[in-house]
Amino acid sequence: MLEHAVYAIGAACRSEQDCAQQLLTRLQCAINQRNWALFGECFTENVLLVNLLGQRLSGRAELKVYLQQLLELHQDRVWAYQLLHLQQLDFDTFLINAEQCWLHRESQHKVGLCSTPLYVVKRRGNQWQICAGNML
Repeated sequence: MLEHAVYAIGAACRSEQDCAQQLLTRLQCAINQRNWALFGECFTENVLLVNLLGQRLSGRAELKVYLQQLLELHQDRVWAYQLLHLQQLDFDTFLINAEQCWLHRESQHKVGLCSTPLYVVKRRGNQWQICAGNML
């Protein structure tokens, strides 16, 4: 049963939330600065994401190409992430639910879509990486 597979977040809860927020902050900085090396570090090598249209994006390279094309269409926008929920599944695996909003680069007001991606993340040493999830 699922409830037997889910571990409660204990005393380390605060540090786990900090790690989740650090991952989202790295992802936000990478996207907004178009820093593709940092962007790649946010994901496992064999990451699998599904976009809004149901397209499967497999691996860092495919994800990078998709996002570059998306951002090329919206050069006046940046993304902002806010952590909504965190669930620990096992010692090194977590679910992160975040709010992802597009902001106008200059005025910082919301434009376009806001979404709530759900990411499966793995702990890799001191950093976390996204291994699966959904996105715009």
